[in-house]
Amino acid sequence: MIRVRFAPSPTGHLHVGGARTAIFNWLFARHHGGTFIIRVEDTDQARSTAESETMVLDDLRWLGLLWDEGPDIGGPHAPYRQSERVGRYGEVARELIARGIAYRCYCTEEELEAKRKIAEAENRPPHYDLKCWLNRRDEEGVPHAVRFHVPDDGDVTIDDAIRGEVTWKRESLGDFILVRSDGLPTYNFSVVVDDHDMEITDVIRAEEHLTNTHRQVLIYRAMEWPIPRFAHVSLILGQDRTKLSKRHGATSVSAYAEAGFLADAMVNYLTLLGWSAPDGRDVFDRDYAIANFALDRVNSAPAVFDPQKFEWLNGQYIHAMSASALRPLVVNAIGFDAPWLEEAIDVVKTSVHLLPQFAEVIRFVTDYTPPEIDRAFATAVAADLRENGEPRDADAVKAMNERLKKSTGLKGKELFMPLRLMLTGMDHGPELVRAIPLLARAGQSDPRVLSPLARVEQCIR
Repeated sequence: MIRVRFAPSPTGHLHVGGARTAIFNWLFARHHGGTFIIRVEDTDQARSTAESETMVLDDLRWLGLLWDEGPDIGGPHAPYRQSERVGRYGEVARELIARGIAYRCYCTEEELEAKRKIAEAENRPPHYDLKCWLNRRDEEGVPHAVRFHVPDDGDVTIDDAIRGEVTWKRESLGDFILVRSDGLPTYNFSVVVDDHDMEITDVIRAEEHLTNTHRQVLIYRAMEWPIPRFAHVSLILGQDRTKLSKRHGATSVSAYAEAGFLADAMVNYLTLLGWSAPDGRDVFDRDYAIANFALDRVNSAPAVFDPQKFEWLNGQYIHAMSASALRPLVVNAIGFDAPWLEEAIDVVKTSVHLLPQFAEVIRFVTDYTPPEIDRAFATAVAADLRENGEPRDADAVKAMNERLKKSTGLKGKELFMPLRLMLTGMDHGPELVRAIPLLARAGQSDPRVLSPLARVEQCIR
């Protein structure tokens, strides 16, 4: 049974890089009928907050990446917060000490800093000098850390599902800390204990964690625990090909949600950052992604975040949605509702890429300033509307246009440009065969909206 986890540190909103990692884990689990777990890595007491945890979980919910086990819903391997698992880390650390693999280190920060400076001066790697390994002791009440002793056979090779074979030599690593002097575990120690206890089969995480794998595999070996399969996902870069950061613009999931992007579009776009569909398509739903997701289609090269392509893709989702499905999202984005809003959404949605843009493209319905127009032309249009009524469908608009051609002698742009300007107050916008019926119905149902005839009459005055 496949079991994967996404393990955020609760220090703020979810970053798009973290969201992409969560998406890959979620897709992998769903593709294999496995389990997707959320584990909160909150042992950084200075930066981790309960508020940030709520923010991250809310961002994941907005994306629709619902989990099977986690801090809020529990599960067979609870607790799912590292801050609630400190006792378990101490238990494993004591077992490693008893096995003669780990040891207590009583060196102070000042001593360690002095040793680092000497190593730098002698152009040596700043590995620990093994003082407390060679003079092992157990002193009650004396502050100490717990270190892992790297064995003579400390070379590690993994077959990374994305990067292939990766090897680290024992000499690249000195004895490293498992538990700090304050009793809190280091990342490399806690993550191994958690992944073992939670029966994680596949670790799909960011490339920046690749260098941690050497230490983690050594801990697995020492505890004689099964080693999960690893897959390290490449970085996401800005268009200048540097690591994506705030200088490139918005980088958090919540910022894109507030800007009017859709969750489905974001999942689609972030999935494309490193993974390619078998048939090369760019636009796909979750069911397609789940059915086709595989790590062997994930590229090891960095992916470039393209805001323009993301916005284009978001537009494709808006265009494909029904007006009824869009309505609550649009109301939330523009801050008002109206009886005619659903029809207006249907009329203008193909010109929109972001939800807040609806406010501008439907402005012609509620905001009208009479333009300067030829009075004779306006009089002819008013006469037609009074005699034949305001058009309520495309056929009625086409019939009106034919009558106006005869009564005014105008055709083509000479007819339609002043007609659009007079009825909508704008020289561009949706097709008149849709805009005019919308204005006719909206003017009847909403006193804030001027009907087509009322607009023409204002031009005559």
